[in-house]
Amino acid sequence: MNSDLTFSDQAPFIVAELSGNHGGSLQKALELVDAAKISGAHAVKLQTYKPETITVNSKGDRFLIKEGLWKGKYLHDLYDQAMTPWEWHIEIARKARENGLVCFSSPFDETAVDFLEQEISPPLYKIASFELNHFPLLKKVGALQKTVLASTGVSNEEEIFKAIKTLRDNGCPEIILLHCISNYPAKSEDFNLSLIPWMQKTFNCKVGLSDHSSGHLIPVLATALGARVIEKHLTLDRSQSSIDGKFSLLPEEFKVMSQSVLEAYKSMGRHHSENKEIKDRFQSSSFKRSILVCKKIQSGDILSKENIRIARPGHGMCPSKWTDVLGKKARRNLEKGDPLLLTDLEI
Repeated sequence: MNSDLTFSDQAPFIVAELSGNHGGSLQKALELVDAAKISGAHAVKLQTYKPETITVNSKGDRFLIKEGLWKGKYLHDLYDQAMTPWEWHIEIARKARENGLVCFSSPFDETAVDFLEQEISPPLYKIASFELNHFPLLKKVGALQKTVLASTGVSNEEEIFKAIKTLRDNGCPEIILLHCISNYPAKSEDFNLSLIPWMQKTFNCKVGLSDHSSGHLIPVLATALGARVIEKHLTLDRSQSSIDGKFSLLPEEFKVMSQSVLEAYKSMGRHHSENKEIKDRFQSSSFKRSILVCKKIQSGDILSKENIRIARPGHGMCPSKWTDVLGKKARRNLEKGDPLLLTDLEI
């Protein structure tokens, strides 16, 4: 991945989402960054918020999570447990730079944007699925004139268009929409990955994947459909302290995903003549069939099934010319095994 982060025609940009899998330990957060490098990621992503900037501290029923991985928790308590302390960001970003990784974040309000710009000045930003309708946040991030990854997990077509317009109108130079299913974990059958090419065409944006499924099948399939970014949660373990561990990949699993995504990308090939696969295909075509001499021919002899044959290799005339060639006279002497060429015929 080039350092300019233009996301042009190259292998997908792989992002290791650290989320709250540090379990409240800075040392573990730094170990996650090291693991991201070893696992083939190009970047690590943080989440920048405080409980009071993302929700209200209330035990009201509407603040209680009633299903899923965090069933029984109140929003404020969940975010208090999962947040990455702001004072850690500088050290995590430093560790990322040491590993040659990009470090960026999902800000959840305007104060988080101010903090990130002042402390780590990330080269791009992520807008989380549930923040895609936070228009003051979109305006502030757009005005930074940096690339934005925007998850679409809970937004409809109209809402996505409105978010794109807000970002662009405020100066955002590039938006990469991330196809996302905002379930934790997400089931494979819910992804409808055929939306990826549709999103590219409909919104005139590059498209990637923010994946909360188990395993790496979905990222590989998304790559084959044109995903330019793959974001996946990384964890060192699946203990209770690793809050997103259930749908995160362990380092060795993340490495397999990274390698598989790259293989999927390579298998797609390119659509131009410089493509090695195309060149190899033409080289291999020499073993196709063609019209060859199978018996010594003298100049003036009539070409027939007894002295020419459709056989390998493919150096002679195309077999589609077989009936045109039969009955023609040879204009020169030909040896057994010679390819029959148009110039060998009396026209």
